[in-house]
Amino acid sequence: MSKFRFIFPLLFLVLFSQLNAQQNQSLVDKGLNAEKLGLPSRAEDYYRQAISEDPQNPLPYFLLGKSQQKRSHLDEAADMLRQAVSLNEDYAEAYECLVECYIDNDDFEGIKSGHFNGVDELIKMTSHAIELNPKSTSALCSMALIYNYKKSFTNALSWAKKALDTDSKNPRAINTLGVIYYNRGNDNEAMSQFKKTLDLDPDNIDAYLNLGVMYTRKNNHETAISYLRKGLQRDNKSIKLYYYLGIAFMQRGDDKRAIACYETIIGLDSLYIPAYNRLGAIYATKGNYDEAIAYHQKATRLKPNDVESFKCLGKVYTDKGDYVKALRNYQKAVAINERDHETYCLIAKLYAKQGNSARETSSYKKAAKLGNKEAQAWMVSKGMAW
Repeated sequence: MSKFRFIFPLLFLVLFSQLNAQQNQSLVDKGLNAEKLGLPSRAEDYYRQAISEDPQNPLPYFLLGKSQQKRSHLDEAADMLRQAVSLNEDYAEAYECLVECYIDNDDFEGIKSGHFNGVDELIKMTSHAIELNPKSTSALCSMALIYNYKKSFTNALSWAKKALDTDSKNPRAINTLGVIYYNRGNDNEAMSQFKKTLDLDPDNIDAYLNLGVMYTRKNNHETAISYLRKGLQRDNKSIKLYYYLGIAFMQRGDDKRAIACYETIIGLDSLYIPAYNRLGAIYATKGNYDEAIAYHQKATRLKPNDVESFKCLGKVYTDKGDYVKALRNYQKAVAINERDHETYCLIAKLYAKQGNSARETSSYKKAAKLGNKEAQAWMVSKGMAW
């Protein structure tokens, strides 16, 4: 009888574990089915339930992060993907997506996310992804884009070539090559690569986006709008296309259509913070400070740790002449991320307006130490070291 006292509890634990695993897998499958049906929010709810049921399983973290990445919730996606790789250090695809999130978020130094310190750490992450999967065009393209950010174009082109050697007709690799040419100042070759991407993949949203951004920066707003709209014909729920379409309209002086773009984004995804901040910026330029503040405050309520939203509030209060509230919001921004050098520059300019030269210098010095070029130039102009 004594043997059964040990066997039954053990058998119960095994059965419970199996049932738990089956239930977790069922939630994952439900999430995948919801994604296929075009219900990303529903899918993400299932993945969160799966995480709650089995917090040591990296798969639902990865799927949730990947879904958030598709929806341009890059900060949240990075958080989930980091959880996945912390649970499985050999999870190659999770590493690939994680690096993509940082790059798409223009967070090469880890300043926005605070997850890492400097571009060299991002290179290490990407190197690990390549070690895990040497033929990953995603990771090879990411490494090319990192070196492009560093303006090390020879290295960037070398990594892009490695991606193309792996798959000569890979749209992301060709698109990446276009990005590098653009940053080298070779606009014609960049456009050629983006158009080649579309020839291979007529539904490639990134190529439409890059052409739209290029023409916007050339002040050729009509052509930019045309490309962005063509992209939206392929994917009428693409937040990033609507986002840059709004910028093109805004630069063209068409605030009404720009506002419509950002309101469309909020209609698609009420949690997309950059849209609220863009709306706030538009109303601020029109002198409608109270309306601008309302949008930025909505952003801070939806995401209390968003540095950009507090910076935006600081800028609006500065324009409004309320320096006390401006400083308060800048201080909230640096409390969230003390390495955000742009905020220290904004604080320095605010102190300059108040005639407080000691604190102006101190703030510029902090920004300079963190690598801010504007602050470093200011310190040099004053004959000061940092």
